[in-house]
Amino acid sequence: MQKTVALYVHIPFCKAKCDYCDFFSVPCPGSIPDEYVDALLAEADYCSSFYSSCNELGGWKTIYVGGGTPSLLTPFQLERLIHGLKELFPQTKLQEITVEMNPESLTMEHLAVMTDLGVDRLSLGIQSLDENALRSVNRHCDVKTCKKALDLVKSMWKRDLNLDVIAGLGSASDREFEDSLCRILQWEPQHVSLYTLTVEDDTPLAKRIESGEEWDPDEADGQWMKGRSILKEKGYMQYEVSNFARPGHESIHNMTYWRQEDYIGIGSGATGSIYDFTAKGGFRYTNTTDIKRYCGFWTGSSITEEDMPREKELLPLDVEEFEYIMMGLRTLKGINSLEYKKRFSSLKWKGDLSERLGLYDGLWNDYKKRGMARTSGEDYSLTEEGLLFLNSFLTSL
Repeated sequence: MQKTVALYVHIPFCKAKCDYCDFFSVPCPGSIPDEYVDALLAEADYCSSFYSSCNELGGWKTIYVGGGTPSLLTPFQLERLIHGLKELFPQTKLQEITVEMNPESLTMEHLAVMTDLGVDRLSLGIQSLDENALRSVNRHCDVKTCKKALDLVKSMWKRDLNLDVIAGLGSASDREFEDSLCRILQWEPQHVSLYTLTVEDDTPLAKRIESGEEWDPDEADGQWMKGRSILKEKGYMQYEVSNFARPGHESIHNMTYWRQEDYIGIGSGATGSIYDFTAKGGFRYTNTTDIKRYCGFWTGSSITEEDMPREKELLPLDVEEFEYIMMGLRTLKGINSLEYKKRFSSLKWKGDLSERLGLYDGLWNDYKKRGMARTSGEDYSLTEEGLLFLNSFLTSL
């Protein structure tokens, strides 16, 4: 039986990089070169043929266009990209298409093209409606621009909307953060991704903090918890560590990662993972971040697996096993003992998830007694409170 697979498309261009960001992107003061779109479509065409023969691929399950800043694509480029990806499997009905946009580069033409192409989800990077918070991380749009984009979406976009929000930005007080979040929710998104500001090594933000700028991670976590309470009061269900949705509006594409299902990544800096739950194990690849080299290879005359500008790593079964637990426990649904046995019965726990989770050593029972874990039939999951201590749990495990 042929299967479908998730497709991630990376657009590694931004007008300017925010101080907290460590995703791969490069400044793009002008327009994205057409050559990059050519390369994306060529790589997608190759992947569709290669994985069809190896893994009986029958089409894309989902398409997610992320970045970087995909709204730096012209409407024509965006139309050409998505239409070209869909045409590789014209008979397959996609479950979901998501496109990320930034407020300062979103236009009505983008929204019209996405509507015509059947895009299901728009993900808009708002982050905050507090001017000082945005300025503190050199966010390249102000509150006025964010509101203008939200109003445009409200008037034109009739499908699912996700808004990104970050807790712990700058010197914003708890009250200012709560006020910002409540104002963001006035635009009635079906989905909210609520993150805590993370200070990543070698970012401008990390260097400022190392030089003495004050920032309290505990205060940031506290704001996130207040944000979680507001979202729950407004009817949003937390279904993953940082993701909240109205019932039925969860991200299908992102669930691919958390359920450890195959996904293909195309674009400079993109990653893909193909799993194999036999002794052979699977593999993961990451494309080169040299955009010139990436485009030159995929628009060239000779495309061979051996010369591909990407790094490839094997995923031994024990690595896949830990990633299954690590990613699955990010969700409120958790992990399933029958699925675990099906995938990992050859490892030393013989497919016994309860033993793997430390049930006989008291770890899981300890979390259950503290209201931080639960077992329901064959499902093992952390509670909302338990998710706050996910990293500690995984370390203990």
